Amino acid sequence: MKRFLFIGLVSCFQIIFGQNDSTLINSILNKAYEQESANPKEALKLYKKAYKKSKENNYKIGVIKSLQYSGIVHSDMANYDSAIYYYNKALPYSLDANYQRGTGGLYINLGNAYQYKGAFNNVIDNYIKGIKIFETVKDSSRLGMSYENLAAFYNSLKNKEKELEYLNKALKIIPKNDKERIAYAMGDLGLANMKFNRFEQAYNYFIKADSITKTINNTRLNYFAQRNFGTYYFETKNYNKAIYYYKKALPFINDINDKYYKNDLILELGSSYALNKDHKNAITYLNEALKTAERDQKIEIQAKAHLQLAQVYEALNKTSSAYFHLKQNAQLKDSLLNENHLKEINLLEKQYQSEKKDKEIAEKKIALEHNQLELTKNKNKLVLVSISGIILLIILISIWAFYAQLQKVKNIEISKLEQQRDIEKLQALIEGEEKERVRLAQDLHDGINGDLSSIKFQLSSIDSKSLSIETKTLFNKAIDMIDYSCDQVRNISHNLSPTTINDFGLITSLKNYCNKLEGFHPIKINFQHFGNDIKLSKNIETVIYRIVQELVNNIIKHADASEAVVQINSYDDNLFITVEDNGKGFESSQKNAGIGLKNIASRIAFLNATLEEEHNPSGTTFTINIDLKNIQKT
Repeated sequence: MKRFLFIGLVSCFQIIFGQNDSTLINSILNKAYEQESANPKEALKLYKKAYKKSKENNYKIGVIKSLQYSGIVHSDMANYDSAIYYYNKALPYSLDANYQRGTGGLYINLGNAYQYKGAFNNVIDNYIKGIKIFETVKDSSRLGMSYENLAAFYNSLKNKEKELEYLNKALKIIPKNDKERIAYAMGDLGLANMKFNRFEQAYNYFIKADSITKTINNTRLNYFAQRNFGTYYFETKNYNKAIYYYKKALPFINDINDKYYKNDLILELGSSYALNKDHKNAITYLNEALKTAERDQKIEIQAKAHLQLAQVYEALNKTSSAYFHLKQNAQLKDSLLNENHLKEINLLEKQYQSEKKDKEIAEKKIALEHNQLELTKNKNKLVLVSISGIILLIILISIWAFYAQLQKVKNIEISKLEQQRDIEKLQALIEGEEKERVRLAQDLHDGINGDLSSIKFQLSSIDSKSLSIETKTLFNKAIDMIDYSCDQVRNISHNLSPTTINDFGLITSLKNYCNKLEGFHPIKINFQHFGNDIKLSKNIETVIYRIVQELVNNIIKHADASEAVVQINSYDDNLFITVEDNGKGFESSQKNAGIGLKNIASRIAFLNATLEEEHNPSGTTFTINIDLKNIQKT
């Protein structure tokens, strides 16, 4: 009797302590949930603690929730691979515990994470698995949420009909007392209606969603309410109001700490400023959106930001910058969702819709197979003839394609040879010019400069004491003129052959050149260098030096400028050179006749570079874009 009593007491203690353990774990989960928005890293630590305690006490629901909620936090932080890892880790526990609602939620979470990551092949399958579970357990609230997620996915695929269909399904099935979900559905329906240009209906949905939002203390819902109004005014081209509502949404998204939506909101703000002709603010917000999108690997947002920046720079006549961003946009668009994804998704959806009619389909399939067999017998001869014709056509097309490809290769080779010949001619001309410059510099330095020094020495040996005051003044003036001439000859010699390139490189040589010119001419020349170090062959550096030298000389001779800027920007495999002044510019006749500009053009061609010019009464700007990969080829 005592033994049975002891066993009973042990069982009681196990139940009591087990309940206490689950209560403690749920308390940790609640604390973690409260930290998700404000301090996601702390939330993850608490979920990890809850997971360990749940494992120790074999508390399966605690294990599932701690893993699932960790995945949600990672998803909110745009760490989608980590989110997928935690959802998949939680699934076996949920299936083993027969926790259907939890399992359905995990499948929906997986669908969301794959969608945000861009792995579209895995999205629809997980959504359908989750929907089937919620249909089975008759959970209308979660089923409505799942329909909303599916609608969001079709939105990302630009399938507006399917998006509207699932949003209407969601609104019909969501319980009337679930105000939060109804508000979300109405907001999404407003956005969907705008895609059909039904702006009045869209605005009514937004008003209804906002009125519900005001009765609920929900930061995320507040964000979407303000953002939806911003989107409405953006689409109706009232950009001032769009900016107003987007800025109202910013504090809410900062509290939510959702990187994806914040990034998208910043992009929309930049686009609104751009379309409102506020280019300064547009560039600021678009660059911020681009920076965070690159960090979070959001290709779609990167592509949109690059395209919008290209349009802004085009409006500012910054054609080089506009071209750069347009090129980046084209490259990113290639990696987005392609047509094959859409076909696979539509096929999976059809499979889901057809599961309820399996028996009918099976019967029809048997009948179709029988009919197909009969048709095959009757068409065998026709098929053989068709195949023979197709084979013959393929052979003829292949022969034509082969010879066309040979001709194409031959034409490419001829073009390359001609291009190489032109490059070699330019290289020979430039090398010959440099050798002649070196020879002239040597002659000036060793010849004329030496003679001037000798003359000065001879004159200095004359006893100036015996000269009259007037003669002595002329004598000293002659000595000064000889000194000035020596300096001039020395500068001309250095300009003809800049020895600093061999010793110190391009950037130092250009900087010294600009500094020296300021000492001899009444003009302020500001030299700037940004970006990576430049490492090129001395021949190429000399060519670039000559281009800048010729442009600066033109400014001094013709521009009547008080200030000039020489700017070198090196970024990855691109080198941008900008030379601009605040002078009067020059006439087209001067431009066409100038030998200096012809020399610049030949050097630009040698470098396979591009030159852009802007002339106006307030100054002249030359922008040179050099692709360093092409320089290496030369």
